[in-house]
Amino acid sequence: MTTSPRTGLRRRLSLVAAALAVGFLAFALARGWSEVSRYDWNIDPMLAAAGVGVLLVFYVTSGLGYVAVMGALGAESLAPRRTLAIWGVSLLGRYVPGNALMVLGRMELGKDRGVSRRVSLAATVYEQALGLGLACVGAAIYLANHANVIPSSARWAVLAIPVGLVALHPRIFGPLSQRVLGWARRAPLTQLVPARHVAALAGWYALTATLLATGVWLLVRSAAGAAAGGIVEVGGAFLLAFVISMVAFIFPSGIGVRDGVFAAALAQSIPIGAAVAVSVGVRLVLTLVELVAIGAMVVAARRP
Repeated sequence: MTTSPRTGLRRRLSLVAAALAVGFLAFALARGWSEVSRYDWNIDPMLAAAGVGVLLVFYVTSGLGYVAVMGALGAESLAPRRTLAIWGVSLLGRYVPGNALMVLGRMELGKDRGVSRRVSLAATVYEQALGLGLACVGAAIYLANHANVIPSSARWAVLAIPVGLVALHPRIFGPLSQRVLGWARRAPLTQLVPARHVAALAGWYALTATLLATGVWLLVRSAAGAAAGGIVEVGGAFLLAFVISMVAFIFPSGIGVRDGVFAAALAQSIPIGAAVAVSVGVRLVLTLVELVAIGAMVVAARRP
């Protein structure tokens, strides 16, 4: 597959932007290293292990949400564990700027298993809208008490995202998807997710957002102690950082953006140097947990 000059330029600019963001984080960490070394770190292995366990459950439940969406769209021919593996492997595409590779990966891997590309695309739209929308609810709870962490314009954008969940109702999503697929010269979807299933999926993705917030809070608490804040402060701050990084999709896997916003939020309670160190540490642990979860999904899919 050839890459157009414009696409190549966007990719290079995205990588440069991500490198700058990481560079600023590294600079902040180096500048505040004295604060890091003086901070009263409270390393608790049991809390850290609990956090890793909760995050593993988060990845599994997130993948099962995608499996449920695919089933609701009529893709029953694909075994759930194979759908879960496709979802897991496609996550690796987030590390390429733009997230396009993640979507294309799902479409092509699904096509190899007999699922049309338009169904995989629709499932991804449902999944992303639900995951982002319910994460925004947690972010909004955090912003209610910490409105000074991000600019007001970005704050209103975060608060407006859950409204987009209304577009998932069949009476709205049906005509919209038909128009978009028509522009792409593709046949319309033969099945939509019923409204009652959308409501049930919203509850499921509220659970995944809670698991993500809880897992991250346990990790932070295991390193920085109670001074970093409770689950609403720490978990809500991470959901806020997650939402902003998803909106800034040109950054591969939100690198730099998510970590910077999370560090800024943590700095409301602990020194900035320690906040940056914790934020970077959470990123590393999440990446490792994600790779372990993906590997387990692939192994499970290969079982006879």
